[in-house]
Amino acid sequence: MKLRRFFVEDEVLGPGERLVTGKRARHLTRVLRLGVGEAVVLFDGSGTEYPAEILEVGRQLVRFKVAAGRRIDRESSLDLLLALGLSRPRIMDLIIQKVTELGVKAIVPVKTERAQRWSAGERGASRLKRWERIAQEAARQSGRNLVPRVSPPEDFSRLLAGQNETGLKFICWEEEESGSLRTALAEQAGSRQACVLIGPEGGFSANEVERATAAGFQSVSLGQRVLRTETAAIAVISLLQYELGDLGLLP
Repeated sequence: MKLRRFFVEDEVLGPGERLVTGKRARHLTRVLRLGVGEAVVLFDGSGTEYPAEILEVGRQLVRFKVAAGRRIDRESSLDLLLALGLSRPRIMDLIIQKVTELGVKAIVPVKTERAQRWSAGERGASRLKRWERIAQEAARQSGRNLVPRVSPPEDFSRLLAGQNETGLKFICWEEEESGSLRTALAEQAGSRQACVLIGPEGGFSANEVERATAAGFQSVSLGQRVLRTETAAIAVISLLQYELGDLGLLP
């Protein structure tokens, strides 16, 4: 039976004793009902996982004895960045969870013409923190020892300017008539780096697509049916990982 895995944030792990308090401790004791003597695996997002044993359980704390860690790489060979037009909170939550499971290395929310408004200050910081927690939990569940970086929202122009010259760069557009994702992937077999732009619920404007192609992105169609933002993101990341990454391979 596989041991339960838990993410420990804000501190690099190492051999010795480790105390977990607050919400995470309550989840371990009240929801999962873990007790003294049980074995678990801890990870801190650095790529290493640590066997641990529960030494003490209290109302607001759990104390672990942590053994020496070992680096275990369950990452895709494809360095994949998802740039995602800001959508409604529940859609953003779902996409971040699923693409983390699928192995993206980084997620960049993007302010586009038709994107949902972004609230700066405390409300925005709270949403970003939520996305980070979702990525951490999805990494825990899927066995990843690295947690994808979720960036603060970027302006569309800055996102375009910040991408490397090397690697694949796709912008998915439902009005594209000449370029398909299938053809583009067939022509780029062996690529190890990719950036994918997925629009918000209203999609990209023609002006945005023109600016993206001028910046080196290839406009691609996903087929004759119009996909929702969340469907498009999950489908495209799955296809890229299958064709260029590790999806479908034996561990």
